[in-house]
Amino acid sequence: MKKIIAITLLMLIGFNASANDNAKRITELFIKDDVSTFRKGGGSVIGKKIPSVNASQLISEYANNQFKYEKKYDNTVVYIKTVASGVKTDFSGDPYVVANGKNQFEHVSLELKNKDDAMNINKGNKLELICVGTKNNVMFPSLKKCVTADSYFQKFIETTMLNINKLDKDAKPDNSFEAFYFGLWEFDVKKPNILDKYKTVSELIKNKSDFDEILDFAESKATDEVKNFTMPKP
Repeated sequence: MKKIIAITLLMLIGFNASANDNAKRITELFIKDDVSTFRKGGGSVIGKKIPSVNASQLISEYANNQFKYEKKYDNTVVYIKTVASGVKTDFSGDPYVVANGKNQFEHVSLELKNKDDAMNINKGNKLELICVGTKNNVMFPSLKKCVTADSYFQKFIETTMLNINKLDKDAKPDNSFEAFYFGLWEFDVKKPNILDKYKTVSELIKNKSDFDEILDFAESKATDEVKNFTMPKP
């Protein structure tokens, strides 16, 4: 009898570990796919959390109503795709990137988190940056703490998966991606081996019944705090 119980426990441990591995694997694929979709301008989870902007848009909003602009963007993480019009230095000798609007007389100031990054930016370079808006604007809009989108999202994926690796089945998710992970985990425990066949997120999404069931599990874990999570600042 003891032998049967021991074997059963070992089977359950192995089973749950396998389910956990599947949940982690597909969650990472899902986050990477969401990042890629966001950067291409498609609908995404991240797109609901980080506004995509360009220099002309910021200049126009700032010129129309500075108060409203600062209420909207102060301390907010934003994603900007633009072209560098040059690199200048401020009164303290720190570099900042200039991104022109419709003409050379209006621009956005992009202040880099790592000042040394300015060494690799030249006039005409295409930029994809994650920055933070601020109230400290002088004549033209200014974005602070700018880092490349590549470095930001690489760190985000690594940090999110590191946090997921620390979760146990009784933990509470902190964001939508962790809730999705729990949905996958619960689905895989209840329906073992099904997730093994999914090698891409698109394959899973195409199977509406499986995907909807996973989302239902995830939704059951998602509190208002989870749904309203914010993306980390660079």
